[in-house]
Amino acid sequence: MERVKSAGLDIDVVADEALLAGGEVLLEGMRRRAPVETGHLRDSLVTVGPKQDGNYHFIEVGLVGADAETARYGTAQEYGTSSMGASPYIRPTMDADMKKARQAMREVYKEVLGE
Repeated sequence: MERVKSAGLDIDVVADEALLAGGEVLLEGMRRRAPVETGHLRDSLVTVGPKQDGNYHFIEVGLVGADAETARYGTAQEYGTSSMGASPYIRPTMDADMKKARQAMREVYKEVLGE
């Protein structure tokens, strides 16, 4: 971050770009792994943000702002129910794609710094 600042760049803008790049990797992974019966669950997965709270920047990835029925269905798929086994799509994405998301974020910083 110091190198971004010393290059005269807006740290907040660069951080937001990096978050979006990482979020896209995670969103794609969730969409790819989501069980598809009608496609509504997959199509309801979104990235919201970036947002900022003081110096804390974040994005939300998943069923953000989904209606209650879709949220219940997504939770049932992720964790299962007493009558249905789980078909997780969020946890496997975090396990398998987090390194890729971090790499996408690093690439934004490298590109901005001309590395």
